[in-house]
Amino acid sequence: MIELKAPIIVDFEITNRCPYRCIFCEADIPNIKSINEMSTKHCLYVLEKLAKAEVFDVFLTGGEPLMRDDLPKLIKHCFNIGLEPCISTNAFYLDEERLEKIVNAGLDHIQISIQGPELIHESIVKKPGSYSRVMKNLKKAIEIGCRVEVTCVGLKENFKYIPILLKEVASVGVRKFRVLRYVPSHRKDMLKHIPPREIVMKYIPIIKETAKKHNIDLLLGTPPVLYPSSYSSVDMIYEGVHPTIYTCPAGKTEFDILPNGDVYPCMSFKNKPEMYCGNILEKSVYELWNSKPMRMLRQLTPADYTGICGQCKRKWTCYSCRCVAYNLTGDLYGDDLTCYIVREKLGLIETEEDSLEALDFHCKCE
Repeated sequence: MIELKAPIIVDFEITNRCPYRCIFCEADIPNIKSINEMSTKHCLYVLEKLAKAEVFDVFLTGGEPLMRDDLPKLIKHCFNIGLEPCISTNAFYLDEERLEKIVNAGLDHIQISIQGPELIHESIVKKPGSYSRVMKNLKKAIEIGCRVEVTCVGLKENFKYIPILLKEVASVGVRKFRVLRYVPSHRKDMLKHIPPREIVMKYIPIIKETAKKHNIDLLLGTPPVLYPSSYSSVDMIYEGVHPTIYTCPAGKTEFDILPNGDVYPCMSFKNKPEMYCGNILEKSVYELWNSKPMRMLRQLTPADYTGICGQCKRKWTCYSCRCVAYNLTGDLYGDDLTCYIVREKLGLIETEEDSLEALDFHCKCE
């Protein structure tokens, strides 16, 4: 197996602070929710270590990265030392002043998360008035020439309303949109937000048609094995869904840095002490990259899966998430409880009922 000497991409969570309280967020994990943020000096030092290790891209995220006043300085330093930065933001604080500062620092690529049209978005993020504010900031970012990608986590509560959101972001000039696969990795009760398969299959064609009509480049993620067993070909399994590698990139091409410098193979492993790789302020990127958890994940393949996942004939073409299996079943090689085949066999399939149906906010895709 060919192994990289360092990660290609690093997710750098520079803060845990956020103005939202999203229904799908698991940021209240006891052992990480109150950790301290690194100082500007330490963040700059971390970026330099990543650059020297020849990391290509750094994803500045959180929490909400715009809550750090030194974000422009961190962005500028990335460019100065040869890192390619991108920020993931909810854009709630992306006003003209902050936008001007990060653009002047060199940033031209922003990922902005919006969870649905107005009523749906605000019901999910629990922040009244946020939708109009974010749309205003989004429009301004596009007007000044930023490459903006809008992302939406595909949930039971919002999936059928994604076509409406597509039309609304297209009206302000968005040309790239990504539906992110929902990964409920820490608490079993969060499985309730997984979109039922019948909803996903019903609305994928509508989402694709809406994106095409409005000239939007669409990337679409869903829980594993979307199509029922009656679909046999790989092409049919992934029709309309963004193809991914057969295993997750944790420990293989990327890792995650917490606000205090602690490193894990993936942000979804950060509630597991045994997956701790060390602190980047104390260890080299090489030492972290070759820590026991990283090496264990690099050696893992679908051939190692157990349970329903291990018996599945589609496991080599499936983008199963090992953090879900480990966090929710206690077995790194066990069943991914977000997979539709696994859920069906375990009796976990929900109906098409929508928990936000009372809003009487129906999808109209003219």
